[in-house]
Formats: sequence, C-alpha cells, structure tokens
Amino acid sequence: MKKSLLTLVMAFFATTAFAQTEADKPVYNETTGVGYETFKAAYDEITSGDECTLIITGAVPVTERMMFGEDKNNDFYKKATVTIKGKDSDASLVYRIGDQIMFVMKQGAILNFENIVLDGNNSTKNRSLIEAENRGLTLKNVVIKNYNSKSPNGIINIKNTGWGIFQNVVVENCGDNNFFNLQRNSSEISGVNKFNAHLAAGIFLKNTGVTEGNEINVTLPENTAVGTKVVDSCDNPAYFTLSNEGLKLVADNGNLVTASGTESAVETIVVDSSDAPVEYYNLQGVKVANPEKGIYIVRQGTSVRKVIL
Repeated sequence: MKKSLLTLVMAFFATTAFAQTEADKPVYNETTGVGYETFKAAYDEITSGDECTLIITGAVPVTERMMFGEDKNNDFYKKATVTIKGKDSDASLVYRIGDQIMFVMKQGAILNFENIVLDGNNSTKNRSLIEAENRGLTLKNVVIKNYNSKSPNGIINIKNTGWGIFQNVVVENCGDNNFFNLQRNSSEISGVNKFNAHLAAGIFLKNTGVTEGNEINVTLPENTAVGTKVVDSCDNPAYFTLSNEGLKLVADNGNLVTASGTESAVETIVVDSSDAPVEYYNLQGVKVANPEKGIYIVRQGTSVRKVIL
C-alpha cells in the first residue's frame, strides 16, 4: 500500500514537472499543453479546423513560409484559427527565410498576433511580411521592425477578400515601403498606432476607438476626389494625416473626408485701392457676381471678412 501511494505521488510530481517544462519551451501550444523547440514543429502539429493559442518565449526564428488555409486550387495548408501571443516583453518572431512572405492566410484561415514583436532581422526582400487573402489578420499590441519590403504591397498586404484589425501597432525601422496595403473596407483601427496605410480606390478605415497619440499616415490613389470618406466614425483629423499633395482631412458628419489642402483663391487676390468695390467669393474662392443666400467671403480693398446673406 505504501509503495503504491509512493508511486502515485512520484507520478503526480513527474507529470507536474513535465507540464512546467513544456510551458517553458520556446513555443507552447496552450490549447493542447504541448511545447516545441521550434515554430515549425508547432506549425506542423496544427490541423484543419483547429483553434489554438501558441505562446512564444524569447526570440523564436521563423525559418520558412507559414501557410494557413486553402488556396483557390483547394490545396490544403492549414484551415485553422491560430492566436500567437508573446509570453513576455522579449517575445518575438524573427524572420529567417529566403525571399518569401513569413505568414500567408488563404481561404478559411485567421491569424491573431498579440503582445509580440515581428522582427524582420534587418532583411530587404521583394515580399510583404504578412498577407491576408480570404479571411483575417489581427495585430494587437504588436511591433513590426527591421524589415525593408521592396514589394509594391508593402509590409502588410490585406487583399480585397481579407480583413485586418489593428490595435496599438507600431512600425519601426522598416524602410521606404513600410505601409499596410489595404484593399477592403473591413480594416478596424483602435488604440495608439504608428504606421502608414495605402488605401485602394473607394476603401476607408473604420475607427473603433483610436486615442490620443495615434499617428496613421494615409496615402490615397491619385486623383482622389474632394469629399471622399477616408475614416469612418472619427471626427478628429489630428489622429490621421494624408500624404496626397493638395488634400487634407476634415470632419464631416462624424467621418473624416478629403478636402482641398491648397490655399483659397481669395487669399491671392490683391486690391491696391482702398476705394475698391465690394467683391463676393464663395468658399471655394470663385468670384460670385450676384450672391444669393449663403456664406461668402467679402473683400473690399484690403479688408476681408466672412458674411452670411
């Protein structure tokens, strides 16, 4: 009896020690309780339909492209929902691949990154770092750094069938093409972010709670018209900027839309005589010969004022 009890006690402690060792490995599948020495080993164990959370400890290299979901030819990759979390402030996934995208989401795959650094390892590549084609990508409390993408799709590419959710995302030391290429109206922004975003024609961002300090620089397609919605559900232009010459952001009905960023033609008119006649201009700087009801800029000599008729 004593021997059996001793055996059970030893088995209990052995099991506990094993669980602790598993959790301390560089990659730990919190859902299954299994730890791995490499990210590839953890990836290989994920199967279609899985919903799992991988915990990253320290700097973990990613040595080949990680494919999730199915492509248009129904080739199987891994049709799963995977959350990748950093265990502490040192947690990072380090790019150590050839000229390949690090993470690709095809049909039916969802990837969530939380509390982690995506380190490009000072690489210059012709690919994006992450691409979402059919489902979605969430970045929450994520730093992307040290990756110089030469791809026209930037460092994060959200295709027109994908979506992105970005909360507290910061891009550091990522070269010229350090932008998120967003091609669908499903990208949600919240918290304090510091990155550049290129929006396809007709695409806008959705504000779900950006706060003071948010710095997102937006580039729109050439010849974007005045009055185009850029950010939905946001009335503070200070949180976003435009790189397009001649345009700026203004609040309009609870959204941010494009407006002319050039000086009004009124400001360029010079009248030398103080006895000059009264001249009326609309808010676009066009002279109005017979003003009706509305708001106008009135100039007489060197005097300029706004009036309501």
